[in-house]
Amino acid sequence: MELRTLSLSVFLVALWGGFNAANSQAQVTLDVVTERTPITFRSNDNLADGQATELVHELIAQSDFEYQLYFSPWKRAYRRAETESNVIIYPLARTAERENKFHWIGQITPVHYYLFRLLERSDISVDSLADVNRYKVGVVNFHAHHVYLKSQGIANLEPVNSNRQNFHKLLRKRVELFASSSAGLLTLCEQEKTDCEKFVPALKLEGISKGLYIAASLDTPDEIVARLKAAYGLIEESGLLGKIMGERMNEQDKDRFLEQF
Repeated sequence: MELRTLSLSVFLVALWGGFNAANSQAQVTLDVVTERTPITFRSNDNLADGQATELVHELIAQSDFEYQLYFSPWKRAYRRAETESNVIIYPLARTAERENKFHWIGQITPVHYYLFRLLERSDISVDSLADVNRYKVGVVNFHAHHVYLKSQGIANLEPVNSNRQNFHKLLRKRVELFASSSAGLLTLCEQEKTDCEKFVPALKLEGISKGLYIAASLDTPDEIVARLKAAYGLIEESGLLGKIMGERMNEQDKDRFLEQF
């Protein structure tokens, strides 16, 4: 194990040195796109937020690129990453449908998606996706859960622009199910000063519960992708990834956030 770790270090350092030499010829500016969520945006009210943006900043700085950061609705951000070159998008759920549409730089955090219902709505019973069409489902426009549920033939979807909108629609009983990650719902409960015991998971969305990633648009040159991947490897190996992401870096097969419900 010690020899393997050392070999990886030597490889990454050698690779990194070659990239730095090649980079002396020209500077590249990347467009970085995301939406405003607790994991991406750090406000004056909550300086503990924005870990993913901090990670992306560190990644691009270590890759020796310049970048411009753009916050926009997710559908717009996704379209840019899907159609333009030199675009970095995060946090992007890695799904089978998206696998060949992007270059996957590295994982930000494991993720576990569910359909949640109100605890008091014991009349809502969902044992499989086949049962979901009986209910109105709140989703965020073009998020992984929206695309996934549509692909599974779920018709009663009500897309909005943010998780916060669906959170309040569920509380007001304007929808009966709400698609969210467990960590995302816990964060919303904290921000909205709402007891999370009001919510229970009705169904885990196994098809998209794989992880949130930093990704590059498919038309991004290979040398840029390689430098970003090398930088991610160094950040991960040094322990900086775990330091930045903190408790979000729970084990892949264990949803530590769900245990808090």
